Amino acid sequence: MPIEKSKILLVDDEIKTCKLFSKFLIKQGFDVQTASDGKMAMVKADELLPDCILLDVRMPYGGLGLLMRLRKELPGSVIIMMSAFTAVDQMGSFLNEGAYACIEKPVDLNDLLETIKKALKL
Repeated sequence: MPIEKSKILLVDDEIKTCKLFSKFLIKQGFDVQTASDGKMAMVKADELLPDCILLDVRMPYGGLGLLMRLRKELPGSVIIMMSAFTAVDQMGSFLNEGAYACIEKPVDLNDLLETIKKALKL
């Protein structure tokens, strides 16, 4: 699947992060939508049917519960967790529940791009 056909849902409650990541990923050719909490993420995910979901760990209605709901409702979407405050055992829980990867913030945008490309086999 070419990048320009790939849809990404970026879920983060930090507006600056959403703007920075969105701008970068759109320049790379991705179709990007954003959500600022878990409730909005579920609505947008149902509408967009994203190929990849970038999911911040610490935000309203987020975390492991949101990962599990998204995994169940969108089994075809790749989920990449992001957090500045993730403990090693917590990362293991995310991976065990179906996250493709866990990325530590601050995120290097080129590393994020490579992780997305690898996850989507681009």
